[in-house]
Amino acid sequence: MILAVRRVVFGALVALGLSVGGADAQTVTPTARPDAEVGSRRTANLSGADQLREATSTLDSITASRRRVSDLLDRARTDRDIIKVNCLNDKLTQVDVTLRSAREHQELLQNSVSLNNDGQRNHEFQLMNIFRSRSEALETEARQCVGEETGTFDPTRTVITVRVDPTIPEEDPTQLTPDTLAPERPLVTSPVM
Repeated sequence: MILAVRRVVFGALVALGLSVGGADAQTVTPTARPDAEVGSRRTANLSGADQLREATSTLDSITASRRRVSDLLDRARTDRDIIKVNCLNDKLTQVDVTLRSAREHQELLQNSVSLNNDGQRNHEFQLMNIFRSRSEALETEARQCVGEETGTFDPTRTVITVRVDPTIPEEDPTQLTPDTLAPERPLVTSPVM
């Protein structure tokens, strides 16, 4: 009986030791420097006035995207396609929210430029870029609602440039001649022949 108790106590101590050792191995030690920056936190190299111009361009882009989605919705309503109408109505609502948020953050950008607050200015500018990409994604999704192709080819905007490496030989390397097929005689590795 005493032997059984000793085995149980020994097993409990071993299990406790292993669990403490496992927990100790999982502790996190901070190795990052406190002044380190994440790569996505880079600020734009634009002045405040340039950022305001870009923000205005972003608002124009979002407004144009809203107009195009609205036109798609009107077309779906005239076709009386309820599935397309529901999908496009959802996308238009999301574009409207994005447009409203972009307008609010443009005002905050103007305030931060006037107060000369570079940190806030760069933050608001990054948000404006996020709003632009969000509206573009929503417009693409709206086009998918109606079944339009998203990857269109526009020959007036597409430029193809071909560069040929001048070191490429003129002759065809796949055409083999009999002299290139004959093996070369190996070098003599022994001084005795």
